[in-house]
Amino acid sequence: MLRNSAWFAGTALAALCFAFPAAAQNQSLEDRVRALEQMLGVPPANTQNRSLEERVQAIETQLRQKTAEEQQNADRINTLEMQIQQKDADEQARATRLSTLEQQVADTTWTFDNARPTIQSADGRFTMSLRARFQFDSAFFNQSSDINATNAQFKDLASGAIMRRAYIGIEGRAFRDFWYEYRMDFGGSNAEGGNPVVNLARISWNLGNVANPAERHFRINAGLIQPIFTYDDSVSSSSLTFLERAAPVNVATSAYGGLEPRRGVELTFQQSDLFRPGDNLVVSGAYTGQMGTAPGALPDNTTDEGTQILGRVAYRVWSDGFSNVQIGGSAAHIVNLTGATTPGGARTLTLQDRPELRVDGNRLVSTGAVPATGGNMWGLEAAANIRSFYVTAEYLRYGIDRNTTCSGCVVADDPQFSGWYVQGSYILTGETKTYQPNATNNEMATFNNPRIITPFSWDGRTWGAWEIAARYSDLDLNWHAGSEGTTCIGPLLGCIRGGEQKIWSFGLNWYLNNVTRIMFDYMIVDVNKLNASGQQIGQNFNAIGARLQFSN
Repeated sequence: MLRNSAWFAGTALAALCFAFPAAAQNQSLEDRVRALEQMLGVPPANTQNRSLEERVQAIETQLRQKTAEEQQNADRINTLEMQIQQKDADEQARATRLSTLEQQVADTTWTFDNARPTIQSADGRFTMSLRARFQFDSAFFNQSSDINATNAQFKDLASGAIMRRAYIGIEGRAFRDFWYEYRMDFGGSNAEGGNPVVNLARISWNLGNVANPAERHFRINAGLIQPIFTYDDSVSSSSLTFLERAAPVNVATSAYGGLEPRRGVELTFQQSDLFRPGDNLVVSGAYTGQMGTAPGALPDNTTDEGTQILGRVAYRVWSDGFSNVQIGGSAAHIVNLTGATTPGGARTLTLQDRPELRVDGNRLVSTGAVPATGGNMWGLEAAANIRSFYVTAEYLRYGIDRNTTCSGCVVADDPQFSGWYVQGSYILTGETKTYQPNATNNEMATFNNPRIITPFSWDGRTWGAWEIAARYSDLDLNWHAGSEGTTCIGPLLGCIRGGEQKIWSFGLNWYLNNVTRIMFDYMIVDVNKLNASGQQIGQNFNAIGARLQFSN
């Protein structure tokens, strides 16, 4: 036993011998055991009256306990390390899953709502939509059988068909606050391709959330634009109740700086619930130049740029969420007329329009070219819907600042002209026209097509929505015209015989779905117009028009 204990003690003493080799060689066994006890912290009192064998066994026991404790601590440390490693692995797995979800969210999204392909970035700061609008028109003019025996100015109005509009383009958002729109038009009036190919090319900066009409919204719009001007011209061409806008509106927009594509810059303010719940205020002003040129036309470097200041104010005074009542007005001032750049060169202004159809290109009423230095225009509007019933009206007043100093010009007062219309419709299937308080384009404070509850489906035996409509318009382009048999001399010096056009229109609209519509118009046209010698050259006739429309 002593031999074995001595052997274990010798093993235990190896470290001491290694640490203090020189001392170990000279020390006795007693000294070496005492040195181990001191290293292990054994009090001297515990070693008294104990044999060397007992003291060595005590050292061996203490060493085994210490080794077990160290192993236990090592096991605990290993367990903690494994738990930390597992925690790190779990966190990495969660991070990987989160990255996967973030990548899925970050992917661009495509939508195809109402046949309008739209791509949008994950953060919504960038969007792009593909837009298209096709309107195929046909018309038949039923003139008097004995018209050739009369003095009517236009004895053969051309019946036929045209692609009235063939829009294709893109629009969307960039960097959240900017909105862009580019649109091309391959249609035309009385001939395809007669319109400027670039119909819109504009960019706008928006302050405020366009999607929230109640939030204050301010916009700067520039490029080839269609300014917000008159109620009827602010309504989208895809949402018109009749094939064409009322003639008095067309005169105002074409002569006083509206319509598209018009070079210009525009400032607009809009906010709903501004003064009272349910109201909506739109205030817009624009500075515009000439319209874009049609295909084949070249820029005319021999003429100045015609410029205008114009705008519209509209205020919805009441709404219950379905029905709405709105009033407003428009005004314009011609700053500079296009014309020769030579000093004193003649510049003219012409007011004219077709009989609310575009298949034939003749203007039945026209002031002719009036020598002018400028002009002014103002108008009042009202629009409302009571559930499925819709009504709107406008009165427009046009003025020409006559040029009385040019060579050969007549010295006379400034002529004044007027036009007005009222129209109404009723949707037989119960839908309502949707009021649009705000828009990314010029369609602010207008009524759009109804949202179709039951789109046309032969298999489902659903028939879309049906609307009946009526309109009366009166465009008077006469100024001191006099009576038949008179001429523009003496008291009628400087008279303008542009004619007066009165049109009754009756319509039937079939909304097959939210993007497709078929329209039928029946028109009773009465034109009263004198020529320079005082002969009646107007006429009465009926016309039928139809349109097939797709618009997304």
